[in-house]
Order: sequence, then structure tokens, then C-alpha cells
Amino acid sequence: MRLSRTLGIAACGLAALALGACGGGSDKEDAEGTVKDIAKATSDANGEDFCGLITKQLREQLTGSKGDKAKDACEKLIDSQKSRKVEVTKITKTELKGDKATVTAELKSQGQKRPQVFELTKEDGKYRLASANQ
Repeated sequence: MRLSRTLGIAACGLAALALGACGGGSDKEDAEGTVKDIAKATSDANGEDFCGLITKQLREQLTGSKGDKAKDACEKLIDSQKSRKVEVTKITKTELKGDKATVTAELKSQGQKRPQVFELTKEDGKYRLASANQ
């Protein structure tokens, strides 16, 4: 269950990185980009990218640490995961409400497709993963 949660979180973070690199998109594009960036960071087992795509609160919840210690612990946790290809095959729904977004996507990992709901919150002007549920 923890791996599934980590994969969901990672998929969200990947999307944020991709949009940040492009810049200037709409909120909808930014939120969807964050989801794609999380998937990439998860596939790459890239802790720095993944942990930069989630909220500070989620980092602290996942690691049980606070502040910079949470960031370091998060990066070590993700870096220690076995790299596993995760891809967003399609975005099925994106809802925006204030500084929050809910993105529903279909993820593919190990030949299996499954729906994933990503709850995003704007933090420091960028959408970041706040939680992920199947």
C-alpha cells in the first residue's frame, strides 16, 4: 500500500516539473503537468524532483520529520525505491477551485492500468501534490 501511495504521489510531482519548465500555462495545464511530472519522478526514483512536487505538509506526513529534515528524508525514501516505470496514459478530469485542483488520471505501471485521483494545492505559486487516492 505504501508503494502504491508513493507511486501516486510521484506521478503527481512529475507533472508539476514539466509545466514549470514550460512556464506560462493555464492553471489547468499547470495542474495536469504536475501530475505528469510526478509520474516521471516516480519512474526515475528521483527523490529531489519528486519531493519538490509535493506539499511541505505531505513531506512531513510521509516522513514523520519537519522542515529541512522532512525534505532530506523524503528524498532518501524516494531515491531508495526501485525504479518502476509509471506513465500517465490519459487525464480524464481536471477540476479547479481556488488554489486547489483535483486531477483524475489513468496510470500505467507494470502493464496494469488504474485510475488515480491527485489532490493538488498551490504552494509557492506552483501546484504540488497534497494527496493521492485510487
